[in-house]
Amino acid sequence: MRVLAAGLIFLLFLGVFAVANSQVAASQARVTVIISFGNGEERSATVVLPPDNDTAIKATELACQNLSLTLNYSWSTYGAWVNQIGWEKNDYASSGYYWHLLVWRNDSYIWEGSMVGASQLHLKYGDVVAWIYTVDDPSWNPYNLPKSTPGHYTVWAYPRGNENNSGVSYGDVYGDDVIWKFKGNSPWGFSSTPVVGNGMIYVADSSSLYALNFNGSLVWNNSKGAAGGYGIASPVLFGSYVIIGTSDQYIRAFYALNGTLAWETYLGEDITSSPIVDIVNKVPMVFAATFSFGAPGHVYALYLQNGSVAWKLELMGSNYFGIPASYGGKLYIPIAGIEDSSYTWNPPFGVQCIAENGSYVWNYTTQDSIRSSIVASNGRIYFVTTGGNLTLLSKDGQLIWSYNIGESTSSPAVVRGKIYVGNQEGEIYAIEDGGSSPQLLWKTKVDGAIQGGVLYASGKIIVYTNTQEGSVYVFSESGASLWNFTPQPSNYILSSPVIGDSLLLVASNNGYLYALSRNNTLPQIGNVKVSNAVTNATIRVSFTSPEGYQAILYYRNTTGDKYHAVWMSYENGEYVGYIPPQKEGNLYFYITLVNSTGIERTTGISEVPVINPIPELELLAIPILFLALIIMRSRARS
Repeated sequence: MRVLAAGLIFLLFLGVFAVANSQVAASQARVTVIISFGNGEERSATVVLPPDNDTAIKATELACQNLSLTLNYSWSTYGAWVNQIGWEKNDYASSGYYWHLLVWRNDSYIWEGSMVGASQLHLKYGDVVAWIYTVDDPSWNPYNLPKSTPGHYTVWAYPRGNENNSGVSYGDVYGDDVIWKFKGNSPWGFSSTPVVGNGMIYVADSSSLYALNFNGSLVWNNSKGAAGGYGIASPVLFGSYVIIGTSDQYIRAFYALNGTLAWETYLGEDITSSPIVDIVNKVPMVFAATFSFGAPGHVYALYLQNGSVAWKLELMGSNYFGIPASYGGKLYIPIAGIEDSSYTWNPPFGVQCIAENGSYVWNYTTQDSIRSSIVASNGRIYFVTTGGNLTLLSKDGQLIWSYNIGESTSSPAVVRGKIYVGNQEGEIYAIEDGGSSPQLLWKTKVDGAIQGGVLYASGKIIVYTNTQEGSVYVFSESGASLWNFTPQPSNYILSSPVIGDSLLLVASNNGYLYALSRNNTLPQIGNVKVSNAVTNATIRVSFTSPEGYQAILYYRNTTGDKYHAVWMSYENGEYVGYIPPQKEGNLYFYITLVNSTGIERTTGISEVPVINPIPELELLAIPILFLALIIMRSRARS
């Protein structure tokens, strides 16, 4: 009888009353550290803290070692103060920039400033912290926040990766399995390049601006974000906004998490490239270069807060497709020239350098139009003319060298002094900067013109061809062909390659956005179970997979709610997560599983009804429990 009574009590607590969160604290804290630089580039590392030091400063030391980044910090009566990470040093007195320590709050799904210093902040299993190099607003809140979220650490906030347009990703590409594909609403398909952040993918066509989860499901779309007749403009991410230039000659800013319009500003000129966002004199500014048919374009500076125009300057020609670079407080704008009624481009062509405070600095003229993006790296300016001259300038506009690669509109990728670029003949060049002269490392060929940007990612070179059978090509760093993929139905690919988490994103004119990877490389998520999905009870979600991953459960209860993140622990051969009590209705959830090197899989969205318990059982619960206790007590006395 005692065994029966004990069993009744156990079942009642399990099935009727809320289940306590039984996550077991790990003896060693496994945490993630995110480093967010001032140019929008982000890096991350997952580290295991020693048992005798679980502080954020120790986690930062280990992460910087893992990422080969310089870390300098000093000690005071307040603890450790970080002065430098990578190439970014505190410059509060002059520019307002300094390193901020932030903590991810699962309960509110936001980043918050740490209330204690890095040496006093103690971390536990699953914590995520971030360092971001940015400026405070008048209320002492950072203007910008990291674009990484738990489980989603490969960020691409600009179409070429950062404000410098380097074209370098710290993600990786694994294979040509179609993990999912998303169909947009435009008959012209996708031609703009996606951006990645906030745990979402943002992409535009001529119909809408879309935000997708990493499982390919639509989070929101807004038709005011239509990118134009062929969807050529690309969005950027900064602060709480996603910003894009649209076909009706507006710059628009949308709230990145829900897609509502924050502000819009009519410029009266076409915008074919993406804007750039930077903080100038401690105020965030949006810069947009424009195209005017038969006339020069302009560069506009708008306040990020409300979209009002701070200043505008006339360019020597129009900007067309090529994205300006922001570097050292200056804009480097590619000039395509002036297009006449016969669609011929006429001079002046070149690069125009303009200070971000609104003054001309210098012009560099070229013989041909520039329709590729400008790359700014290590004090040098790289670009390609349509006539095929890969050109390197000093940051003050002096020619260092020029190398002909054949006619091109492709944007180069520049990494560690090497340049990777394509041309209209489908040739890919790898060129060593060489200081004062270039050196050809290798050249190879694909089947079709390379008109978009080249991507360098973890030792791989990725290009898309813009033909009627546009394809994806992946090469090793030495130029060896690894694999290629042609989306079906075949069509043109005008966009540039982007990696988000473990997915290579391919935006095609056939109307689909493809997510490519290798199925057998990604983490496996099996046997997902949900129990106790009743009101006023903690809901248990579990799945099977090998131990050692970071598992995050995302959930929401209603369509208007935002997703919340719950860490899942490893218990008895399965991952287990607990969702707090929910109201009656449908519960939506998905799971992200990521390893220490960032390889990630996200499930589709599951829908589970949360129901009220049967009233009769609720009424009987207390009497049965009381009876069981009496029986146990009686047996104990006997």
